[in-house]
Amino acid sequence: MKNRLTRTAGRALLALGLTGAGLAGVLAGAGPAAAATSCDFEMVSLEARNLQTDNGSQKDYVWLKVEDRWFPAGGDGVMYLLGQTHTAAAFGNPIAGFGSAGLEVRLVLDKFPGNVTVERETIACDAVTNATRTFSNGDAVYDLKYNITD
Repeated sequence: MKNRLTRTAGRALLALGLTGAGLAGVLAGAGPAAAATSCDFEMVSLEARNLQTDNGSQKDYVWLKVEDRWFPAGGDGVMYLLGQTHTAAAFGNPIAGFGSAGLEVRLVLDKFPGNVTVERETIACDAVTNATRTFSNGDAVYDLKYNITD
């Protein structure tokens, strides 16, 4: 009887040891979690190739909405004439960090009584320098130049 108890206890301990060793091997083989991808967006410039307002004043007032932040801040869009280019400084130097899901950027016109979104684009988390993204609604056409670093 004592021999059988010893064998049973020994088998139980051996099974526990193998299970623990197997679990430790699985955990050791799992390695560290992969690092999350992250990028930084930096506006370079914005050029007006065609205006929404083609009659009357011949001016558009433009904002960039980067995720949930408005550029420039303060409630007034940047004034554009046809063919005009403004650097990032006119917009308050838009920058934003973002992840692998991409970054949503909208070009918005300040129109009365409400704003008009020309277009929204999702920018990928891929390193680029002086990339161009065109925003168009069939009338207004704007080219955004930007950098993405990772």
